[in-house]
Amino acid sequence: MKRKDKWFVVSLVFVFALMFGMSVVSLAAEPALKIGVVDISKIMKDSKAAKNARTVFQKELDVKKATLKTKNDKVVALDKELKGLDQKSSSWKSKRDSLAKEIKELRAMENQMNQDLRKKDIDMTKKIIADVQQIINKIVKSENYSFILDKKAVLASKDGFEITDKIMKLYDSQSK
Repeated sequence: MKRKDKWFVVSLVFVFALMFGMSVVSLAAEPALKIGVVDISKIMKDSKAAKNARTVFQKELDVKKATLKTKNDKVVALDKELKGLDQKSSSWKSKRDSLAKEIKELRAMENQMNQDLRKKDIDMTKKIIADVQQIINKIVKSENYSFILDKKAVLASKDGFEITDKIMKLYDSQSK
């Protein structure tokens, strides 16, 4: 029986040695973990490409505000004109109806412009994020990153993990 116990112990040691050796080899075959951290909000705020997109958006916003102001000025002028008329006159009723119509149109125009601008803002943000995501995917492959996290998801990290400026430079150069 001692011989069987000895054989069992030797077999068990051999199996553990074999498993240990395989785990060491598999660990050696795994590349080192490489992590990057990107501040997407900084890219959205500071990159030249995002600033250019915001400038175009702001110009469109200014044009729409000017159109809205013109319509508002027309409503104010009609209101002032209506207040100067006698309520018993025939033109007062037509001016009142015209003012009500203009106010209704102004509100509808304002609501539509706000919806359009919100949609454009969302679309612009989605496009910027999609472009940045493509750049991040390229960097993951080309520089063998294990994964890249958004800075908002990281509680703390060393400065060496921060790659926002690199991503921003690539994004700006791609967007020219």
